[in-house]
Amino acid sequence: MAGAEAVGLYAGVGCRVSGGEWRVGSGEQRLEGVMRRLWRCVLGLVLCVSAGLWAEAGESLAGVGRPNIVWISCEDISPLLGCYGVTSARTPRLDRLAAEGVLWTQAFACHGVCAPSRTGIITARHPISLGANHMRSRVALPAGVRLFPELLRESGYYCTNNSKTDYNVVRDLKVVWDESSGKAHWRNRRKAEQPFFAVFNLTMTHESKVWPEGWREVVRGLEPTTLTRTDAVTVPPLYPDTEVVRGDFARLTDLIGVMDGEVGRLLDELDSAGLAEDTIVMFWSDHGNGLPRAKRWVYDSGLRVPLIVRIPEKYREWAGAGLSGSRDERMVSLLDLGPTVLSLAGVSLPAGLSGQPFLGPDAHRGRRYIHGARDRLDERQDLVRSVRTERYRYVRNLMPWYPALQEVAYGERNETLKEWRRLGAAGGLTEQQGQWLQPRRAEELYDLQSDPWELRNLVDDPGLSGVLAELRGECDRWQLHEADVQLLPEAMLERESVRLGVVRGELFAGESGRERLERVLRAAEAAARGDGIRVSEWLREADVAVRWWRVEGVSRRLRLGEVVSGEVLDLLSAAAADEDPMVRLSAACGLARGGQLEHAAEICRGVLGSAGGDEILLTAVMRTVDESGAELFSRCRGDLEKYSGGEYFDRLLQHAKR
Repeated sequence: MAGAEAVGLYAGVGCRVSGGEWRVGSGEQRLEGVMRRLWRCVLGLVLCVSAGLWAEAGESLAGVGRPNIVWISCEDISPLLGCYGVTSARTPRLDRLAAEGVLWTQAFACHGVCAPSRTGIITARHPISLGANHMRSRVALPAGVRLFPELLRESGYYCTNNSKTDYNVVRDLKVVWDESSGKAHWRNRRKAEQPFFAVFNLTMTHESKVWPEGWREVVRGLEPTTLTRTDAVTVPPLYPDTEVVRGDFARLTDLIGVMDGEVGRLLDELDSAGLAEDTIVMFWSDHGNGLPRAKRWVYDSGLRVPLIVRIPEKYREWAGAGLSGSRDERMVSLLDLGPTVLSLAGVSLPAGLSGQPFLGPDAHRGRRYIHGARDRLDERQDLVRSVRTERYRYVRNLMPWYPALQEVAYGERNETLKEWRRLGAAGGLTEQQGQWLQPRRAEELYDLQSDPWELRNLVDDPGLSGVLAELRGECDRWQLHEADVQLLPEAMLERESVRLGVVRGELFAGESGRERLERVLRAAEAAARGDGIRVSEWLREADVAVRWWRVEGVSRRLRLGEVVSGEVLDLLSAAAADEDPMVRLSAACGLARGGQLEHAAEICRGVLGSAGGDEILLTAVMRTVDESGAELFSRCRGDLEKYSGGEYFDRLLQHAKR
């Protein structure tokens, strides 16, 4: 029933759903799903006898030719399509695509925002393993790590991208794509017989288009009578049900309708060229809705996405796909998209991928766990990890002192968030709505069957202690397996990478790296719990990352103006003299909150003076000052205004001035 109940999440997102249309949990469909999975296993065993490597796979496809593959991606939508049971959706072309193909009911992004999600897709690896999970970072790849279209090109495919990339990694796009531009198209290949992989990225559903001014630009030319009325939408319980919020959901419905028309145009191009029966089409969104506590977040509202795949009849057996109009209930990750394309194209998979094919001879049976991660979002830092099963989600907040809805300048332009904050200040929110404006618990646990919007934290429920232990352990295993280098604060991560002459993704390499990672993870968990530490123990700690986490956990829990105990003051004073600037900044935060403002200002000025052109470190100073209160900012303002620390530095400076 988990799949069926979870659909209730989308039943309420600005739309109405027919009572019995969505029944992915029914016995008949479950039996159909079991038979499909059994057929895939049998097919896989048969193929594996003689196939699996590129040469052998090529022989298996020799009779029908290698398939063309087209991706149609859109931005910032959850499964708000008619084919997902949303009766008010105007998506005839995507509904037809689903009727001709297979619809995945449980597909998820690895991150709730574009750049980290698309980094995971193009590398088929969790960005946390590369140090590339911070928004708009530019990270060098470890040796041997490649972007999967490179392998397609080497095997003879013509590869185009039109046109968004938004990868957090540094790579020469001329190596990755034959063409990546607003004019890139499969029609541009020189030989008509050359198979192609073509990506079309549709942007009209982006978060910014939900804003009234963005929406007007997209729907310009449409008949006013075709636009969605605010009384035609249903507001889910996560959000306050006001006319302002309804406006966002109505505009989002309109944007999805426009996007559907563009999907139809791209499909018609294949039909007109006579290529529909030679081309596999995959439609997906990069993450969930562009609304607060959806986009940028690791709940279903931010990670769950539509995924539809249409496979021509002649490739269906090879792909192991279900019948036209069928639904696949396996949990899949968008990390699996690239490996699936390689598998369908008959290209061997490289070692070390986090993604795994869900179609083709190497298809997996479905994931037991889906993992998600959240780190720095624009100017605001955070560190969240999540693990989902079919029924439960576990969330690990390693910086629980921050509220869920931090003030990220770009996101603050959303009308729903403005309304949420207005009502929060006026006492007009329910307890479940208001909790996202408060500091969080270190751990969260949700029963998706009874609580699809993830509003009731069951982490203290003794009846779920076994579930909690399982998912907590899986989160540990995953972070250690992926070598989660994002546990180092960003400035420290970059400085260590430069000092050691290795890319970020190799900082925790080898057995010694794993041992260090485990120590750092335990320190982060202690900080999140609010555990104290004796000064003598802290001074003996050799690992700078452990020292930072333990001071951070103490500093961030001090309230502005709180009288600081002698033991805590001793710890902060010791940290203020640390060799690492991030540890010193953490101490400055605590000292400022405890009233030691001049000492805190001295630390911030000192780090500013030694930062040089390090924008990451300069932004860390500005963030510390901004989050430590107006009095510290007044002492540091003149020094800060002398620096140009990049876009995020400037956003924090403007916030502090307000």
